[in-house]
Amino acid sequence: MYRTTNLPNTRIHVADALRGIAVAGIILFHAREHFNLYWSALDLPRAGFGSWEQPAADALGFLLSGKMYAIFALLFGLSFFIQSDNQAQRGRDFSLRFAWRMALLFAIGLINATLYNGDVLTYYALFGLLLIPIGKLSNRWVWLIAAVLFIQPLELWQYFSGHTLAIRHIEGMDTLYPTLATGSFAQSARVSLLYGPLNSFSWAVANGRGTQTPLMFILGMLAGRYRLFYDEGRNLRIWGALLLLGALGTWLVPFQAMRNLATATAIVAAVVLLWYRWPGFRRALHGMTLFGRMSLTNYLLQSLLGTALFYNWGLGLYRHVDVIYGTLAGVGIVLVQYLFCRLWLRRHTHGPVEWVWKKLTWIDIPFFDRKIAS
Repeated sequence: MYRTTNLPNTRIHVADALRGIAVAGIILFHAREHFNLYWSALDLPRAGFGSWEQPAADALGFLLSGKMYAIFALLFGLSFFIQSDNQAQRGRDFSLRFAWRMALLFAIGLINATLYNGDVLTYYALFGLLLIPIGKLSNRWVWLIAAVLFIQPLELWQYFSGHTLAIRHIEGMDTLYPTLATGSFAQSARVSLLYGPLNSFSWAVANGRGTQTPLMFILGMLAGRYRLFYDEGRNLRIWGALLLLGALGTWLVPFQAMRNLATATAIVAAVVLLWYRWPGFRRALHGMTLFGRMSLTNYLLQSLLGTALFYNWGLGLYRHVDVIYGTLAGVGIVLVQYLFCRLWLRRHTHGPVEWVWKKLTWIDIPFFDRKIAS
């Protein structure tokens, strides 16, 4: 059974910066894919840069695909630990309150799914519930669970069996992308809500994220327990070793999902090391801390702005631009949202969606705030 060490969980600014990097990277990759419409089997003469398109697409895939979501999931687990441990230090069990928080996140995800069919918040909320029982275990048992998940058993089974865990033959699902490509806002919202979360969850399970997502949640929680994101003790040496392992794994690991995890580890380790060892790097990444403090707001806002740019009900750019122009549109989305973050955080301590989520999380439900048995 895990017990709090009663050490203070002060704000971790490098975690804010990493969260900002992750969300910005997610936005750029979504724009590269035209918010999923690029892969909808539509053969269109899009404006592009000719022979530069494929190398650019490959480079963006290498840097962003699967890595940004892994970092986002890692920090989700870290946030769980901080909230849970803060409550434990007050003698309260966070379990029911966190389950309620995940129910709220699932509802927020459904709202997001009406805009963008690739929403991840719904399955983050479902996988997040696993942290409640796992968070009560001692480190030894948590590491054992992490080791099993690290093996990527679902991906290995699919690889060696030749089968896929993707959900197929759901009536009506084949109408999803054609409707987004030709339909009105109401029609797009309907098919996105009906089929988007199921399609997203199916894709996640079939592509290794069914085990990788809870793995990153757990690793984030463990990083919180060991206080790895603070500049304490031998932590920077540990991050140096993780940087080396992540870089080696990026080139040597045979499976894509595992390579994504290795690359994400290298990115996180590099940012943490540079953050604590180079003041100029901290100053350069200050904007990303603002972006990260409003990560949920930014994730939802990118769905609105991105689909308004690329889907038929908006400007329909999916018909007209290829990968590089699409990514540049994503850069524009990031810049607009960054300016919004700067303006908002001048007068507020939380993003608008973060504030609502926090207020609803802590509404007065006395039964949720149980005391920890001594």
